[in-house]
Amino acid sequence: MSKIAFEFDEPGEYAPRDGYETVERENIAAIIKYQDKYLLLKYNNTNYSLSLVTGGIEKEEDKVEAVKREVIEETGYNDIKSITPIDCINISRFFVEHKKQNRVATYYPFLVTLNTLRQVQVAEEEIKEHSFSWISEDDLENVEMFENHRRMLSAAKKMSK
Repeated sequence: MSKIAFEFDEPGEYAPRDGYETVERENIAAIIKYQDKYLLLKYNNTNYSLSLVTGGIEKEEDKVEAVKREVIEETGYNDIKSITPIDCINISRFFVEHKKQNRVATYYPFLVTLNTLRQVQVAEEEIKEHSFSWISEDDLENVEMFENHRRMLSAAKKMSK
């Protein structure tokens, strides 16, 4: 296993909660970049901060396959130029409001650079769950997001310079 860059316990309303199941999961985190902008998700039916594209790694699936699948499922963007691992693997503990469970998640972050903004149709359930915005690199510092996501994004920005 690669070196863990940090461990993080989400504070406040998304801290793990007593009385709920705890699920351990390996996840990818996709930091999606097109030109000088980064894509962040906004979950429609929660109070979540803005989020990177994240998702579980399925059995028999390698991490790069998981990144491609999650990016296409959640955003529709499929003209991917490169997928590069980021040296910022982390373990985060938090409450997943929309699943009503605690999570111990190992995140494997990747910088995903797009060639174009070509998209395929996104499933209706994904459209109902979240929308997304493109944020310029200069504006990222002012965006409210989960701290572990901010750290992964910061590592990606350093790497892409």
